[in-house]
Amino acid sequence: MRIFGRVAAIAMLSVLLAATFAAADEMNRLINRLVTVHLKAAKGFSVRMLVPPGQLYDPLVMRPHGHAVWLNDDGKEEGEHGSRLIAVDAHGNVSVLVEANKLAPISAGFDLAPDSFGGYGGQVFALSQVAAGDKAGSQNYIIQKIDPKNGYSVSVFCTLPPQEGKASGIGVDATFSPSGSPFGGKLYATSSLNNTIYSITADRKCEPFVTLDANRFGAPLYLRFAPDGNSLLVAVVRGGIFAPHGTRIIRVMPDGKVSGPPLAESPNLFGSFDYAPAGFGPYAGQLFVTDVGHYEIPVPLAEPLRPDGKVYRVTRSGKLELVASGFVNPWNLRFIQQSLWVSDVNGDFIYGHRELPDGFIAEISPR
Repeated sequence: MRIFGRVAAIAMLSVLLAATFAAADEMNRLINRLVTVHLKAAKGFSVRMLVPPGQLYDPLVMRPHGHAVWLNDDGKEEGEHGSRLIAVDAHGNVSVLVEANKLAPISAGFDLAPDSFGGYGGQVFALSQVAAGDKAGSQNYIIQKIDPKNGYSVSVFCTLPPQEGKASGIGVDATFSPSGSPFGGKLYATSSLNNTIYSITADRKCEPFVTLDANRFGAPLYLRFAPDGNSLLVAVVRGGIFAPHGTRIIRVMPDGKVSGPPLAESPNLFGSFDYAPAGFGPYAGQLFVTDVGHYEIPVPLAEPLRPDGKVYRVTRSGKLELVASGFVNPWNLRFIQQSLWVSDVNGDFIYGHRELPDGFIAEISPR
């Protein structure tokens, strides 16, 4: 299914909201609020809407795949199933690879297995809830395996065990270590409920790699290996994602120990982060990160959303410099060739049992 543009976005949201709001004027106000996003670039950058609201529910983690970008689109539910695997091309065209009725909800990250990971090269490994709904989010998470060469068949690879008496719930991200890394060619995944980073091997061993001190560091969120592959960078938050009071990007070594001062910190809530490639203007090699701001989940449908999400770059001294503002809940970013893509779930209505395709993807370029 392909849907394009603001007109299509308004049409789709109109159908979904009409049954809920009888008053036409109230419904129109809500539609306009959800599809109207005012993004603003800081000096030195430009920003444009690549995929406008109306096509994606809650776009989360993005992974380059050939000439397209694959992402997990959380938010759509069908019974106990939910989420979709989506492909987006460089022009913002959207296509569905796996529909929601085949998947346990991929409410966290995923990655594509390298050829060195057993016989699973090219398959999708996704950190997922066992079923749809907020209660399942607090249960042990699973790793789903999706095989594109076998009709996108879906199976459970393993279950992340509890740690220190707490379930491996509210997972956030999953990533494979780079080839030749001292991290051993494993998949790493985070649970923000028990503050643990897990390691997963090709022989289906899923076990804790490190459990972070909740008071000192907080819960692990997004992961990214350093460019040299010798350390694992982790976005953490004290208080958890629902009541954050301080966030950082820390460096974890192969022995599980945290090394050095944080690369960046904020009083708010970091989402994901990535390094700018060569050719991205004068910013090549710099770290870029999203700041979610106030995370609206659950949020009443009629409540105004706060456009307090931002994208920053991190200077060598660790200072945050504004890149773009006006986002609502920008959880993920990824450099795609010579531009920066930012996925924003917009209003996260899923816990209120509202399925609205109000998420979007923006594209940032250097001037």
